Amino acid sequence: MGVGWLAGIRRMLTGGERPVADAVRHRSRADNVYHCCVHKTGSQWVRALLSDALTYTYSGLRPFTYQASLEGRYDARPITERRFAEPFPRETIVTPLYIDLDNFLAIPKPGAYRAFFVMRDPRDIVVSWYFSTKKSHAVVGGIGRIRQDLGTLSVPDGIRYALQHMQKRGHFAALDSWREAERRDPNSVVIRFEDLTDGGSEGLQRMFAHCDVQMPPDDIERLLRDYSFERLSGRRRGEEDEAAHYRKGIAGDWKNHFDDRLRADFEAAAPGLVGRLGYQWD
Repeated sequence: MGVGWLAGIRRMLTGGERPVADAVRHRSRADNVYHCCVHKTGSQWVRALLSDALTYTYSGLRPFTYQASLEGRYDARPITERRFAEPFPRETIVTPLYIDLDNFLAIPKPGAYRAFFVMRDPRDIVVSWYFSTKKSHAVVGGIGRIRQDLGTLSVPDGIRYALQHMQKRGHFAALDSWREAERRDPNSVVIRFEDLTDGGSEGLQRMFAHCDVQMPPDDIERLLRDYSFERLSGRRRGEEDEAAHYRKGIAGDWKNHFDDRLRADFEAAAPGLVGRLGYQWD
């Protein structure tokens, strides 16, 4: 990222409304928090949680989304090629940051920082990408052309298209890289998407504890209610709307779409990845 990106950051930080200091009840020991992920891991939902006034109240950290300063608000680089030579603004939660582990570690960072990576079953990622790209995703980058392609394909062939596209764009390599995060970087943890969306609060509590966001349990429960699937979608979890951004709200949906051939295709594209990430085929 070059000078134009930095100028965009400065404009964003000097303009617009900023949270007032009186609202802060606790300041995180981290000067920066980094929400790392790949696409289709609930990134915009997690961003909403991190951008809520309650999170600021118990951390003193403002949300920062670097893509907002880019033309089209979109980073066209493959995930494994997203490099940042300049540090992000201090006292912010950088959310979301689609990136692999090596490129994350290379970002200039303050001494006191925390990071978490949201891990999700890669088969659910592929299925979610297929439906959202075909039906609900904003038309940015090459989405319009891809949507046209998907419209000519059957569901199995469309999922196969999604699989091949995500492999080329570095999604699977990035997921695989973050398996080593907690060994290579004591400031990073891996949080499972399934633990964040299972209807309980333990996943979010663990994430906030790592980032020193000292939100009381009652407020965590309130936050989860405000951003629950039911409230955001108007449906119960498991009730599907293929055209909605919040499509189904459950883990394991890949089982409804993968046959033996798709399983073989997935294994050819990402050999052994399912098991290495702690998931199973059977």
